[in-house]
Amino acid sequence: MTKDENKKWLNEYQAFLNAEKKPVSQDATTKVFARMSELINPSAWMVFFKVLGIHLAVGFLSLSVCHQFGMNPFGTESSLDNWFMAMWGHNACMIACGTLFLGASILTAGYFLSIEEVRALKRTEFLQALSLGAVSLAIFAVFGAELALAFAGLWLLGALVGGFAATQVVWKLKRI
Repeated sequence: MTKDENKKWLNEYQAFLNAEKKPVSQDATTKVFARMSELINPSAWMVFFKVLGIHLAVGFLSLSVCHQFGMNPFGTESSLDNWFMAMWGHNACMIACGTLFLGASILTAGYFLSIEEVRALKRTEFLQALSLGAVSLAIFAVFGAELALAFAGLWLLGALVGGFAATQVVWKLKRI
């Protein structure tokens, strides 16, 4: 830094120190604290809708590797559900597909969520996973999937397991 730049910087710094200190308005303080509170303690609803948006995209893409309830929007021939059924049977296939379907979405969402949002997700993980699973089943039904109660229940059980496991993994990764 040259002598003139140094002198200019010192003058600006001194002007800053000598500036009239005006009190911050109560309204501005309230707004700042409200915004800080929103960032530190995000609403579980806002986290749900953020995860839901990610889940819709990831869930749709996951149908290319594991067809759910016969849904195959990409027309792919091979699928993990064939392998799951050959290895463990239809019931275990439903659990595995539900686990993969919801687990992949929450793992992906963890990349986009802040640690505070992951904490809110973890705090309400049962409700979040159950809601995402129920919304997914409803969307499958709307698009023509034939849902038998027993198989849908097993799939939802798998979705809960996948949701819990993925939430734990995301929580541990975010804390590193």
